[in-house]
Amino acid sequence: MSRPLPVGVRWLVPVLAVIVVLIVALWPRQNDDDPSTGPPTAIAAGRGSDQAELGRLAAAAALQPCPTAKAETVDAGALGGITARCLGSTTEVDLGAALSGEPTLINVWASWCGPCREEIPALEAYAHTPDAIRVVGIDVEDSSTAALALLTELGAHYPSFGDTDAAALRGALAAPPVLPLSFLLRPDGSIARITTPATFDDPAQIHRAVSDLMP
Repeated sequence: MSRPLPVGVRWLVPVLAVIVVLIVALWPRQNDDDPSTGPPTAIAAGRGSDQAELGRLAAAAALQPCPTAKAETVDAGALGGITARCLGSTTEVDLGAALSGEPTLINVWASWCGPCREEIPALEAYAHTPDAIRVVGIDVEDSSTAALALLTELGAHYPSFGDTDAAALRGALAAPPVLPLSFLLRPDGSIARITTPATFDDPAQIHRAVSDLMP
């Protein structure tokens, strides 16, 4: 006749059983629903879907074409070497080379910035007034999809760049860490920050600010 197990051993058996169950449950397994453990084609398909959505949003926004670098050699100025992509595009351009040679109102913004949202309609209205200079937006610290969705919502069609190094851009413009920011790029390549007003409410304000800083 077998003797009963000691009390300590009887408690040990169920504890070991629980440990075995936990090990089996936590053992790494292939998960067909997790793209990170699936084949590379699953990840590539996801990226393709993201680009397709970006293209759809870009078409809906109907932005004017972004400026591109001139064929001839130009002085890229302070923005030289800072790259960005036109919203909805995958092609990088040098901002200094793309914007040089023409007076430009540069507006630095983001879709999550409340004052930016209020200012964008005024910039769009200004772009369609007589004697307006070129208006170009630079979206920072943002997603291109959110930026395009906002521009579509507000009916703003002036060109806007994104996917740029915000820290490098601020350094080149000697800009504080606030948004929105507006700058006048003069024909000679010099750049002046517009501080009065801090944000625009109507096209007349923009005309006055540009006139005050233009040589």
